[in-house]
Parts: sequence; C-alpha cells; structure tokens
Amino acid sequence: MPEGKGGRKGRRNQASGKGQQTNAAGPASDAAESQRLRKEQQQVLEELAQTEKEEGFESAAALLERRAANLAPGPLARAHLELAERAKRVSSLQQVKYHMGQALKAQPRASQVWLDICRTLEELGELEQCRYLLERALESCTPTDQLALRLVRVLERLGDLEAMRALVGTMRSDLDKSHKVLIEAVHAEVRMGNGEVARSILQSILKRMPQQGPIYCEACRVESILGHWQEALETAEQGVQICPKYGPLWFVLLRQAEKLYGAAAVKEYAPNAIASICSELHWKIYFEVATACSREGALPQCRQSIGRAALQCPRHLRWKVWLLAARAELWDGSADACRRLLAQARMDAPSRMQVAVCIERARTEEFLGNLTGTRVAFGEAHNCEGHDWKVFLEHIFMEARQGCLQAAVSTAMCALELHPATGRLWSALVALHHSGEGASAALETFKKAAQEVAKSGEVWCEGARIFMNPLGPHFNLQRAGKCLEFAVHLTPQYGDSFLELFRLRFLLELRSWIRAEPLMLGLGTPGAWDARRYAVLALVLHRICHRAAQALRCRNFPLTVQRGQDEFQTAQDLTTEGAPPVALNRLEILCSYADPNYGFLWFWCRSSSLSTPREVMERMAEEILRDFLRGSLRVYVWALVCQIAGADAETAQQLRQEALQEDLEYFEEDERADMEDSPAAPHTRRAPVEADFALGSMRLSSCFLQSVTCLSSSERRRLIFGSDILSS
Repeated sequence: MPEGKGGRKGRRNQASGKGQQTNAAGPASDAAESQRLRKEQQQVLEELAQTEKEEGFESAAALLERRAANLAPGPLARAHLELAERAKRVSSLQQVKYHMGQALKAQPRASQVWLDICRTLEELGELEQCRYLLERALESCTPTDQLALRLVRVLERLGDLEAMRALVGTMRSDLDKSHKVLIEAVHAEVRMGNGEVARSILQSILKRMPQQGPIYCEACRVESILGHWQEALETAEQGVQICPKYGPLWFVLLRQAEKLYGAAAVKEYAPNAIASICSELHWKIYFEVATACSREGALPQCRQSIGRAALQCPRHLRWKVWLLAARAELWDGSADACRRLLAQARMDAPSRMQVAVCIERARTEEFLGNLTGTRVAFGEAHNCEGHDWKVFLEHIFMEARQGCLQAAVSTAMCALELHPATGRLWSALVALHHSGEGASAALETFKKAAQEVAKSGEVWCEGARIFMNPLGPHFNLQRAGKCLEFAVHLTPQYGDSFLELFRLRFLLELRSWIRAEPLMLGLGTPGAWDARRYAVLALVLHRICHRAAQALRCRNFPLTVQRGQDEFQTAQDLTTEGAPPVALNRLEILCSYADPNYGFLWFWCRSSSLSTPREVMERMAEEILRDFLRGSLRVYVWALVCQIAGADAETAQQLRQEALQEDLEYFEEDERADMEDSPAAPHTRRAPVEADFALGSMRLSSCFLQSVTCLSSSERRRLIFGSDILSS
C-alpha cells in the first residue's frame, strides 16, 4: 500500500489480516456515521416541532425524555437546545435553563454547545451566568477563538476591563492562534474610550505579525474611528507594501486617499493596485476611480474609468457600472444620456436584479420631477421577478417625499398585508401616522408594530420619537431613552437611532438645567396653582430659553449627562431590565463601530457616502441647533417645565402661550443660514406644530407636509438617492 494512502496504519492492517479494503472503508464508514447522525438529528427536531405545534411544549419535552436513551449525544444535545429556544419563546425561564443543562450533560466537551447556551443567556440578559459558563468552557473544552471572543464581549458588556485584560494577557504568547481575540480586545478598549492604549497594542501586533493583511485593515479602521486620517492612510500604505496581493487592503487605501486628497489621489494609487491584485478585481479598481471622479464632478475622467470597468467587469455585474454611469450623467445634467444608460443596465441585469434597476429609474425620474415616469417605474418594479418589501418601502418614501401622505399610507398597508413581519414597513407606517394624524394615532400603530416585530430597532426608534414629541400628549424622556436603547441594541445599523440619542442628550441637558434652577428648587411640591406659581414657572422658562439660546449661538452648549438614567432618580427608573444602557458620552465612537448605513434622518444628515458617522453626527448637531433656534427650544423647555412642575392643563396652556411669545431676535441669524442653504424654501415664521417633531428634524418633517420641492437640489439628492444600490 502506498505510504501516502495508508502508511504504517495500513501495514498494520495488512499484518493483522484486515487488508487494504478495511482501511479504505474507514473514512467511508465515518462519513456514513456522520450522515446517520445528521439524519437522526433532523428527524428528532422535526418530531419535536410537530408535537409542540399540535400538543404544546410540555408534550414535546415529554417526547424527548422518552427518546433520550436511544439518541446519540450530538442529536440529544441539539434537541435539548431546540427545546430551550422554544421555552424562551413562551417565557419559561426555568425550562430554558433545565434544557440547557441537559444539553451540556450530553456533550460537555463540545464548544458549540457552550456557545449556543451562552448566546441564549446573553439574549436573556444573564451576563454573569454567561461569563461563568464561558470561563468553565475554556477549562473543559479545547480552547477556541470563538469561546474567547465571546468571553471578551461579555466582559466588555459587564464593564470588567481588568478581567478582559487578564484573559488577553494569557494569550499573548501564541499570536498565530489568538490574534483575533487580541484585536477584539483592542476594539473594546476603543469603545471604552482608551484609544491610545488600543493603538499601541495594534502596532505591537503588526510588528509581530507583519504579513497579515486583515490586521492592517483593522488598524486602519481603528485610526479612522479615532479621527486619525493621516495615520490610517500611512498604515494602509505600509500594509500594501508588505501584503501587496491582499485586495481588501487596497480598497481601504483608496477610500482613505479619497477622504484626504480627493479623486486625484485615487487615480494615482490605482495603477499600483492593478499591478498587484488578481485580475478579477481590476474592474473594481476602475469602478472606485470612476466613483471618486463622479463625486468631484470630473465627468471626462469618470467616463474613461467607467469604460475600462465595463470592459473588464463580469457580464452579470456590468449593470452596476451602467448605473454608476447613469448617476454621473444625471449629476452633469444629461437626462437623456442617463435614461439610455439605465435602459442598458436593464438589458444587462440578471432577472433577479431587474428590480434594482427599476428602483434606480424611479429615483431618477423623481429627481427630474417626472412623477408619472416615477410611478410607471415602480409599477415595473412590482412586476419584476423576485421583488420584495424593499420595492414597497421605496414607493412609500417616494409618496411621502411628495407630501402624498394618504397614498403613502395606502401603499404601506398593502405592503404589510404581504409582508407583515417586516419592521421597516411598520416603522414607515408609524412615521406616516405621526406626521399625518398626530402622536396619539402613531402610538396606537407603534403598539401594534411592537407586538408584530418586537425585535425591529426601526420600530423602537419611531416609538422614541413619539415620546420625544413635546407637543404630543405622551412626552416622556425616560420612555424615549428606553426605546432608543432597544433600537440601538437590536438594529445598530439603523442610523436614525443614534441621531435620536444625540437629540435626547440635548433634551436631558435642558432637563438637568431646569431641575437645578433655584426657582424650581424653591417651588416645592405641586399645590394649588395660583398667579405666583405661574409667574415662577414663566420666569424659569424665560431664563432657561435665553441661557440655552445664548449657548447655542456661541456653539458652546455643554453636554454633561453621561447616561440617560442619570436624570431619573427613583429605584423603579433605575432598573436594569431591558436593553443595556448606552453611554451617551461615548455615543460617537459607538456609532462609528455600528457604522450605520440607512435611515431617513441619517441620509438627511449625510453629505455623501464618504461621510463618517462622526461627521454625520456633527451635521445632526447643526440640525438640532437650527431647530432649537427656529422655535423648538421654547416648546421643549415648556414641555419639560410643565412635566417637572406637574402643571395642570390650564397652566400648561398658558405657559405655552408664554413660550411662543418669547423674544424671537435670536432666530434671525439661523433663518439667514436657511436662505443660503435652500433659497427655494419658504421661510415664513410660524409656531411649531405636532407634525414638526415626527422625524427628528423640523425641516425634514416639513417634507412630509409640503413635499421636497421646497428643498435645494443637494438636499433632494441626499433624500432620494440616500440608500445606494451601487454598494449593495
């Protein structure tokens, strides 16, 4: 028997009379046994699901108890984990823990079983028990990256950085096996505000493992999150010199170069990238160059790179190149050329991607003001193969951008009949009701949505907006904070949740000012409302408004509240139930790590696809300042003063009139800025209404009432083309 096929084991088999046939049957028998176990596991899981559906959870658990003695350890452990998951759905915590314990008894050394159990415990909020099990798993099982990674994340959530550092310290000797865990610890340090420590650790890892392209990518990411753009570019340059064939690093380099030096730098790096990476990626390099030139309006260079990309691009992806070309021609004002390129993209796109081209055509026609063509394109998109809820969502947004709220609501209702478990459709319906019918109607829709799609961060964000509406009857910053914590925890890629947390931070600061106001401290507990108490509240309102307005005008508004719970004093308010609290003082870094990529308010505040989360939040700060100085500040302060003082309805109404009559002289500068940004927008001074607070920005909310025709071209472009098909 050849040495490579059997070796000494084969010779031993021949000597014992088993021969070559027995040895060849070894791997085959192992494969057959593995297939048998998979089949047995699938059969047991199907039986459990069917029994639970017909007879309930208790019957399914009894069935497993009867079958347990005849099941192999693997299928038995998987069956207990399945029952634990089903027990979690019916909120039976005792049964969850029982079946997880049985799964561990069946396979005590299987790391995947420990990981699945810890995932469930994390979802239940049992972080201390999760930590204990992970520490035991590292002792009981063969240590794996996944176990250590999960433990690092749990320790970060618990805030025990010392334990995390001790764990990582034991793994430094064998970097080849543990570098992923070390990098996860580096990111944890950044999220906790220890950026310089994280940078030094990353540099040490790079010195010991200089041939690892992914580590250079992680180092560039950390530098970018911390705002060190030049250092990120230098790290990427160093990486491509040492790992020239690692394609993803070249694309990181091109992005960093464009961020710092524009399209010219991208063109300069492109030849070296093409000479280094595999030929299958060459078209993507040309695509990046074309995109950078398009962003700068350099149409001739853009057309040249688009042509090269089209020649080298695989045929099934060529439609993306034509979409980019169509965008470039549209920004240049060549509507006919844009439409011809969209037609070519439709011809080249695979059947399942036809819908994306139709959506792009609908956006283009809307941008050009051809609403008839827009609706025709949406009709074609609905008829395309494989169309889904995203077509409905785009259609809803289009109708809303035109101020056609009833048409948008009708489209949303039709969409939910077909896709009732889609959170983004529910969140759109809540927003539409908030804009058109008020906060009370939106709250009823929000309650239904929370029942249908409890894990949708978009829906929880809309709930927060209802509770942050100062003119609605449900204004409550504590509830808003809880909703936003759920939103960020469940759907971190949804940018609006982070921006609303940023707005909440301003409101919590105003609340702390009002509580610390000496006149409020001397007011005492609510009693009979008379002229003196009313006069005190009116004076507090006046003082807080002018103090805040002055700070805003000087761009010196302090944000000292660290967490949303800081302003809620009772034991009930300080409960740890629900989603983990968000550290508001580290909101920018947390947002950068989440790297959100969609959201109506997010697109409104994002100037381009190159904008970083930090820059988007800076733009949101300007939006908040503008809204405050245009009148929302007085309304927020009025609502907070009434809530803290426990004012009755009559006094609250009188105070509202007092707030609206506050001196308006500090609005003038902001209105001139509005005129410069959007000369087409009407700037008639009016008192805020309930619908102005439906979307997190007063100007954005007005689009649902007056349509986007009152916006500038750049603002319309951001809203219409925000969710970029080209990068999907």
